[in-house]
Amino acid sequence: MAVGPRSGSSPWGMEPMTYEDADLLAECAAAVLDRHEPLTWRHALDEHWHYVLPVDHRSREQGWKLHVPATPLSACLVLSRAVDVLAEHRCAFKFAVTMRRVHELVGPNADRKAAGKFLTAYPDDDSHARTVAEALHHATLGLPGQWILTDRRYRQHSQVFYRYGGFTPPKVLTDDGEYRAMLRTPDGSVVPDKRAVGQVAPPWAVDPFQDDAQPSTVAGSVLVGGRFTVRSAIRQNNRGGVYLAEDADGARLVLKRFREHTGAAVDGSDSRTRARAEARLLSILGPCGSSPGFIDVFTSGTDIFVAQQWVDGVPLRRFVARELRPSGTALALEVDLALDLTRQLVDLLDKVHAAGYVLGDLTPNNVLVTPQRRLVLIDLESALRPTDLAARLLTPGYAAPEDEGRSRMIAADPSPSTDLYSLGATLFYLISGAHPPASPGTRLRDLLRQMADRNPVAARLAPIVTRLLSPEPAERPGLAEIRAFLADPDAGTLDHSTSGAKVTGVGAESADGDSAVAGLVEGMVADLVSTAKPEQAWLWRNSETAMRYDPCSVHVGAPGVLLVLCQAARAGYSDVLDTVDVAARWTMRRLPDEPRVLPGLMFGRAGTAVSLYEAGVLLEADDVSAAGLALARSLPTRWHVPDVFHGVAGAGLALVRLWRQTGDDDLLDRARQCADGLLESALAGPQWTATGDFLLAGATHWGFAHGVAGIATFLLDIAEATGDNRYLAVASRAAEALAGVAIHDGDAAFWPSGEDDEQADNVRLTGFCSGATGVGTFLLRLHQVTGDPAARALAEAAATAVHHGNWTSPPLWCHGLATDGDFLLDCAELDRAELDQASGGTAHRNGASRAPVTGHTTHIPGARGPRASVDSAARTSSAHPLPAADPSASDPAARYRSWAEDTAAVMAARAVPRRGRLLTPDDTGDVVASFANGYAGALSFLLRLRHGGARPLLPSYARDSVPA
Repeated sequence: MAVGPRSGSSPWGMEPMTYEDADLLAECAAAVLDRHEPLTWRHALDEHWHYVLPVDHRSREQGWKLHVPATPLSACLVLSRAVDVLAEHRCAFKFAVTMRRVHELVGPNADRKAAGKFLTAYPDDDSHARTVAEALHHATLGLPGQWILTDRRYRQHSQVFYRYGGFTPPKVLTDDGEYRAMLRTPDGSVVPDKRAVGQVAPPWAVDPFQDDAQPSTVAGSVLVGGRFTVRSAIRQNNRGGVYLAEDADGARLVLKRFREHTGAAVDGSDSRTRARAEARLLSILGPCGSSPGFIDVFTSGTDIFVAQQWVDGVPLRRFVARELRPSGTALALEVDLALDLTRQLVDLLDKVHAAGYVLGDLTPNNVLVTPQRRLVLIDLESALRPTDLAARLLTPGYAAPEDEGRSRMIAADPSPSTDLYSLGATLFYLISGAHPPASPGTRLRDLLRQMADRNPVAARLAPIVTRLLSPEPAERPGLAEIRAFLADPDAGTLDHSTSGAKVTGVGAESADGDSAVAGLVEGMVADLVSTAKPEQAWLWRNSETAMRYDPCSVHVGAPGVLLVLCQAARAGYSDVLDTVDVAARWTMRRLPDEPRVLPGLMFGRAGTAVSLYEAGVLLEADDVSAAGLALARSLPTRWHVPDVFHGVAGAGLALVRLWRQTGDDDLLDRARQCADGLLESALAGPQWTATGDFLLAGATHWGFAHGVAGIATFLLDIAEATGDNRYLAVASRAAEALAGVAIHDGDAAFWPSGEDDEQADNVRLTGFCSGATGVGTFLLRLHQVTGDPAARALAEAAATAVHHGNWTSPPLWCHGLATDGDFLLDCAELDRAELDQASGGTAHRNGASRAPVTGHTTHIPGARGPRASVDSAARTSSAHPLPAADPSASDPAARYRSWAEDTAAVMAARAVPRRGRLLTPDDTGDVVASFANGYAGALSFLLRLRHGGARPLLPSYARDSVPA
């Protein structure tokens, strides 16, 4: 395994940043350091941590770390006392950069690997660690802070915890494309630094505190509270856990644990305060069946446990996902079922309010649906009385704006009107199968109106949901008014006059030269240009999770955005060319930082090779295109991961694409090696499975990203390129296998993921990674190559499912609307090409027509050879866009084009304001630029919709549109 880079200018590889809300804790630390030669310390900040190091500090790779927890109430005092000790002993340390970060670290759902670690000290050696730990122990003894799950306690009652781990650890790029922090063993090899609960140190590390150390857990019986036997964990989190248990009489029950100081607030309350509140509400609602019945509440050590009756059921979130069916032109619940669930939600909320409580966190995850389709409220720790002063537990998208706008740490006077907003948000999910936008603003009415035009449940409920989701509490209807609305069968009409017009005709310019999508595209292009930071460790800002991956991968890194910038340049956005050059050369500089080359199209370097080559051609920069080709030749052609995103099928797709663009037969030979390995490793079906240290090792998948559809797409592409019918035969068998597992519902076809489908939330998948979009992409390509009418029919059924499901998809490239829309444009493009051929036109500018392959023994014509250059017309637009469609037109090309426009309209309606522009958010509501999970992938589809061209990275349906 290769050791990865340590980049960035802060001491632990992060870029310095400044945040105004860091002042409170930073000033506290500075005031203490002023007493200890302040000029001998240096500081650096990142998004989460404030680092303080002696100016002569030389960090080591690994050793014993010391952690000191704190709550929002104790943070300043803990920091003051700890910094005094650390300054005296010249010990490097870091602390949470803001009070908001402190709140996150003690939150009930904080990552258990990081939870509670308010301050971390990095001693110089074991002797230094013993000295500092003892001093910190005395300085912080008795101050509030939670038990740190990954660590060992220094002494009984101590607030100092420790574990052995990396300081500036070597990082290894795993087969998943993720950097993993490693520990170096005494023999010089490296092993993962797992930071798992209960794993305090590797076996070779000698505990320097052993004489005084306390065990990290207290051994004891599985009998809790003197009567409850724990059988298994339902889930575990920082707050504690939820366990399946049995009472002394054998009755099954649920046991919930609430740990000391988790969910702590500045008033001294924590999750244990919520435990007692939940117990009270269970005793009120349980007897009427609105919640599980209350059994007992008791203390064990410093923690509180609540025992409650077991309720057989599934969360409303999972129930809705399973019950969505094609209805109108959308996926929706049956109208009567949706109305019944709505009435039950209203009744449950009415009982909570009648008991004198505000529920506080109504979401589809906090409602169970029993086998009899009866709703039951669970997880009631958020419930408060209107006179309570307490910390709020908020779920983004479901919390009322007045709660979101307040301090997350404490709030007073909870109002029933906030529950009405949460009810509206839950009904939004009931309507669409998608979570409401985290910051809906004034666009929510447009969202609901568009749904109402296609979804019968939305048409019925949109008027009341729109009012429930009003930012003004006084405008939300009361429960009695909601009941009256539900009782009136003629009430389901949305007032179209009170907000902006519905987004229509998004593929064409409006009379004033603008449109919703045109404005979205302009804003996205401008944002990519203005936010690139070539001096940073990441060229564009990304999420904390994404930054664990290779910054030179297409999925989350600069090469993915580079692909889209090239697409924009070819569409006529000449102002992006400088940024294209910056991104290409930034990528070239960073490539040597990681010597390990993975083959995947998205998480490996295959897509990166394509991105650099096509950027070089666009820029007429031979060094850039040569770098792309050199990278392509370095891709592994035999690999233990077979799929497209991470494995050798992704390398094969890139190699064939580059061969078509260059005519370099060495690239085609390498692609053939990839294909031969896949034939050798194919299981019956055919299916493929990965081996080795890979997250999905041993699993089989049907989808494009990790399974059969994607691998078969590459085999089809190499078959067409080489005329080798062995590859075509396996691809055809793959189509038969995919047809066999398709789930048909009316005119639509869906697919399961193939991995543990019995436990899946929703086997009717429509996405690209797993589902109808990815499978349909392969089937449409199979029809293009072979003329197989069965593949065409199944692809059309997949397209119908995709169109029905576009409200359930996020506005992303990976598993989202961008690839949905691209597939629908593929359908329109292929139909239009076939119409041209049938009418005597030419599907390709070079005059070559594509004759279908009718059998496995027939040579496959139509393989493209080299193309030397791109003319100036192609520089502006890589292919002529399809004309704007008439939604009422009967020809298939117009229908699919119209569906793609619908997809763009949904995407535009979900955009959120950032930096004075509208941009599409990721799954979490954040806005990042990355290709797969950010707005760059969305922009790629929108550019293609407006200007034509082919899908990045994948085989084209009109070969003249592939960039040369």
